[in-house]
Amino acid sequence: MTVQQAVKKYKLEPLSISMAKQKAKELNVDDVLYMNVQKNKYAYIVKDGSRGIMLYSDERSLYTKLYKGLKVTPLEP
Repeated sequence: MTVQQAVKKYKLEPLSISMAKQKAKELNVDDVLYMNVQKNKYAYIVKDGSRGIMLYSDERSLYTKLYKGLKVTPLEP
């Protein structure tokens, strides 16, 4: 999957510089490029030096209110 396909699929939006720095510190990565946080789902496209560009996504179960598990997908530029 490319970055553009992931942006379309997850309806991601670019971040402001200050918000990107804050989220990068929280996720312990170099840079956060795009983000979408909804009620039960979240997705980030992050740039980590050694691993490249990755898609972090997770979803919360409607019944147990617990997250199902972080999915890390490598993306092509």
